[in-house]
Amino acid sequence: MSKLETNQVDPATGTTLTLGTSGDTIAIPSGVTIANSGTATGFSTPGISSSADATAITITSAERVGIGETSPDNTLHVNSTSSTVTKFERDGGTNGSLTIGFPSQRATFSASGNIALNTNSAERMRIDSSGNLMVGKTSTSDTVTGSQFTTNGALVNVLNASGYNLVNRQADDGVLIYFKQANSTEGNISVSGATVSYNGFTGTHWTRLIDNSKPTILKGTVLETLDEMVDWYNLEFDVITQDDEGNDVTNPQKIPHLLTGSQSAGDIITYNHNGTDYQATIVREADIKHMKSKVSDTTDAKNVYGVFSHWDFGDDDGINDIIIASVGSFVVRIKSGETISKGDLLQSNGDGTAKVQTDDNIKSSSFAKVLSTTKIETYEDGSFIVPCSLMC
Repeated sequence: MSKLETNQVDPATGTTLTLGTSGDTIAIPSGVTIANSGTATGFSTPGISSSADATAITITSAERVGIGETSPDNTLHVNSTSSTVTKFERDGGTNGSLTIGFPSQRATFSASGNIALNTNSAERMRIDSSGNLMVGKTSTSDTVTGSQFTTNGALVNVLNASGYNLVNRQADDGVLIYFKQANSTEGNISVSGATVSYNGFTGTHWTRLIDNSKPTILKGTVLETLDEMVDWYNLEFDVITQDDEGNDVTNPQKIPHLLTGSQSAGDIITYNHNGTDYQATIVREADIKHMKSKVSDTTDAKNVYGVFSHWDFGDDDGINDIIIASVGSFVVRIKSGETISKGDLLQSNGDGTAKVQTDDNIKSSSFAKVLSTTKIETYEDGSFIVPCSLMC
């Protein structure tokens, strides 16, 4: 066994000192300190390799580790002049990566896929790769229980049998929820004692013309019910995705569908969803209260459903639903040349407009009361709309 003891190498520069050969083990006794006042390059030991020309890692006597920091003030202290401080990868990034950075005095966490938070070995919250925030769910499907905040500002709550939404005003009476459009408040829900008020309220329903057409209908036009129900159909199928661990996740889908040709409920058709073909079943929605309607053509009609508000918003799916105002305050289209007074009861004139009832007795054909003689708008045919209280 060889032994080397030295306390000086002369000359101090330009000298190469070789200890052992490949495969040898050099033991450093306990208590020995190896000090380097110069530059050591190409240092390596099994599992560690360094070509640094300055201190990269510091371990203090307090057993604190500094990376890029010579005076770590925590168990692990990482310091970098780059905006990206730390990056974690799986399989070189092919199975995801997470980057932690601090650009412009803020902290950022950047992931190549989803960011998930787990407690008690189960996922509780995630931000998906599209920026949607989900709590209690791992899919954006409307059939999966949980809460979702989308990148376009929508809040989606899917509740199970015991779930509910809670709005609690603890201190005093006031507004619970505001409703705005184009930054202007259009209505609210408020509480005063034991009374909850829906302010700016207009009660509406869905309806549809018999032939699913979409002609021009003026706001406030009087509509009558028909003896045919509105029918809605969906295409129902499952989309299978994988979670972060590669497990299959079933996402039930419901896509509004307009029947074509000889199609009927129960038929199975091929439907292309986001570039993939699925076998989808046509399912009719269970609805028991929405009738089809027509522009009123019956004088003193007893079956006035309400007045036209607007065509239903939504996808261009070929289904032309109407939003009809039936209860609360809204405008009613009055026939041309009619003289009105506040408090007048209204009936159908039989041409889509309303006329003043000849007496003040509420009848089965009475559907509204004039609240103001202010003409909100006058149409080309001379008819006009005024604020009314609906009682259809």
